[in-house]
Amino acid sequence: MNTADFAAFEAAIRGADHEVDLFSAAMVIARLGGHEVDPHRAARTLDLIAENVLAEAGESPSLDALAHAIDHQLFTVEGFHGSFDDYDNPENSYVDRVIERRRGIPITLSLVYLEVAQRVGLPADGVGFPGHFIVRYGEPGAHTYLDPFQQGVRLDEEELLAMLRGLDLGGARPETFLAAVTRRQILQRMLNNLHVAFRNRRDIQRWHDTIELQLRLAPWNVSLIGERGMLRYRLGRLEEALPDLETYVTASETGASPGAIRLLDQLRIRYRNMGESR
Repeated sequence: MNTADFAAFEAAIRGADHEVDLFSAAMVIARLGGHEVDPHRAARTLDLIAENVLAEAGESPSLDALAHAIDHQLFTVEGFHGSFDDYDNPENSYVDRVIERRRGIPITLSLVYLEVAQRVGLPADGVGFPGHFIVRYGEPGAHTYLDPFQQGVRLDEEELLAMLRGLDLGGARPETFLAAVTRRQILQRMLNNLHVAFRNRRDIQRWHDTIELQLRLAPWNVSLIGERGMLRYRLGRLEEALPDLETYVTASETGASPGAIRLLDQLRIRYRNMGESR
């Protein structure tokens, strides 16, 4: 990725959360794949699906009628489905490729659902269920929950709450995990998935670029700053690594990783020696 990509991401996430351009930001994230990303083509595909949803739902449809028309068009007609056998493939996190391949992981399939819902006027939100991501639609107090990864299967709210009560939620109320997440939280979750994927693959450049995007959403995250510093060191960008590692070690105090401290010491010695040799 280049400076223009990072600037485009910053522009997409600027302002209040309801002003965040979720689709444009997701298209920037897709550029992490290194393939040619065509946002207009992806948007046109979603526009056409939305037109078919409205044609199927008829005049003045109920919210349920709209939702069922989305289900039919996305999952039956278009064949969108969960990528069960290739779940960890980064392509499942690139929304343009998800739209092209008709397969993805819970959060990207949910994003596709939300984009179509927005186009047809169905009030819908993403829900960050632990270890999964689902969608809810409807008016406050009368939400219906569904799972785009399971081709729109409906989920009973009481069953979801019962599942949550069986988990360690760190003292949080179960109902918290059925609330709508923000647009920035959706982007953070998408980037977290790619962060893990690239780290596991030891893909240093994409791992670094993912952190760059994460820091646009959370510039105060010193752990990410320290991680970026270590990756910059491995990429040979030593002058950029030094301030990152200094920020991380200083802010973390006794919690800084030994590896980061060693790298910082090496860089300080290097630049001190360079200064003395001049």
